[in-house]
Amino acid sequence: MKCIIDNKDTERLIIRPSVLEDCQLFFEWEKTKEVSNFFSIADDQGYGQVIKDFIINTEDDSVELYTILTKEHLKPIGRIHLGSISRKLDSLEIYRIYIGEPALRNLGYGRESMLWTLDRAFKNDDFHRVYLDYYSDNENAAHLYESLGFKHIGLARGACKKNGDYYDVNLMDILRDDYIK
Repeated sequence: MKCIIDNKDTERLIIRPSVLEDCQLFFEWEKTKEVSNFFSIADDQGYGQVIKDFIINTEDDSVELYTILTKEHLKPIGRIHLGSISRKLDSLEIYRIYIGEPALRNLGYGRESMLWTLDRAFKNDDFHRVYLDYYSDNENAAHLYESLGFKHIGLARGACKKNGDYYDVNLMDILRDDYIK
């Protein structure tokens, strides 16, 4: 059973379920180094692959895809991809989250999107745990996640493969009780 919530907008953002037309923006954003550098997105990923992944993911009950828009311009600026959603384990993974528009990075929209995601899991739903991973050299992500209350739970050596190379990722999670407090 897919659970796309009736979104409660944030102060500056509207976060809505992604639609097929958003794939063009995802493709444009994900071909830039600023976005793809810290995700397992191949440098030569084509638009067709973005469409294929979108269709597969929209048919998967363990995945939710969202597009981040500013209230001011009603313009898409980023993406949230939740995965491994398990009602049995009461957990979900923040698989991918980013602000794609370069001029709008480092303005707090990423933090606001993360808070929306945590509210979606813990306040608008009854998940027990949210987890994520990040490339070990992505210090900005580490700082953001720590500031939101995520705890380091380990290192997965060589867990991500990108362009034929393996990368270590840090694992983090946050529990409902930690967030609600």
